[in-house]
Amino acid sequence: MKKSMRVLALMLAALILAGCSAGGQQFPDANTAPASAVQKDPMDLSTEAPRETFELPEGYDPASEEGGEEDEADTGAYDDYGRKMYAGATPIPLAPIDMPTPTPKPSLKFEYGPVTAEKLRLQFEAPVGWAIDSSADDSVALLNTNELDGYNANLIIRVYGVSSSFKATDLRVDLRNILKDLGQYNFSKWKTTELAARKILNKDGFYADYQGTYTNGIAIYGRVMLALLDNNQVIMLHLSCPDGYFNSSYKAVINHVRDTLKQY
Repeated sequence: MKKSMRVLALMLAALILAGCSAGGQQFPDANTAPASAVQKDPMDLSTEAPRETFELPEGYDPASEEGGEEDEADTGAYDDYGRKMYAGATPIPLAPIDMPTPTPKPSLKFEYGPVTAEKLRLQFEAPVGWAIDSSADDSVALLNTNELDGYNANLIIRVYGVSSSFKATDLRVDLRNILKDLGQYNFSKWKTTELAARKILNKDGFYADYQGTYTNGIAIYGRVMLALLDNNQVIMLHLSCPDGYFNSSYKAVINHVRDTLKQY
C-alpha cells in the first residue's frame, strides 16, 4: 500500500478512536494513488501541543458561507489570513501588527463526480481524481493526491451509533472530544474555534474549525461537522487541508459534499 493511503488509513483509525459516544465513482483505485512523502502519521504519539481557542469574525454569520442557515457565531481579531482570532478572554492579535501580509494562496478549482458509499448507504459528489477508500464498515475516506505545502488534503465521512437517549445537544461533547484527540499529539501548535450550529442531511448538528502546526513545521486547517441522524446514528464530516487554502478552495469542497449528501 502506498504511503499516502497508509496515512489516510491511520487518520481514519484515529478518528474512529476519537469522540465516539458509545461502483460508478469517477475516482482512481486507492492502491494506485501517488505517495505523500511528508504527511505526518497521526498515530505517532510523540509531542503534545499547547491548546488555544480562536474565534470566528466579529459580526460573522456562519450561515453566509453555506446557504441560508441561522448558525451560532463567535467574535475575534484577524490573523494573517484574514480570519479573526482571540488569544484568551481579552482580544489580542495572535501576530504582531507589523508582520508582513502573507501572499494569498491561489484558488483551486475542482470538478465533481458522483460517489456511492454502499456500506454507509450514502451518495454524494466529491472532487474527481481524489483517491477513495471505502473499505471500512463505518466510513469512507477521500484523499487529494496532489500535495500542497507538504500536505495532502483529505475528507472523511463517518457514521457511528449512539444510545437511544442521545440528543442533538450531546453532539457538543462528541465534537469537543474529537477536537481534543485530534490535537493531542504531533502538533507544536493547536487552536480550535468555539462550536457553531450546522445541519447535515437537514438534521441538527454542530461544527468547529481547527488550526495546527505539526512538529515538522507543516501547518494545516480543518473543519469537523457532526449531526444526529435517525435510528440513533451520528454522521461526521471531517476535512483537513493545508493552512491558507481553506477559505480559497477547500471550504467549497466540504460545502459541496454536504450539500449533495443523500441517504438511500
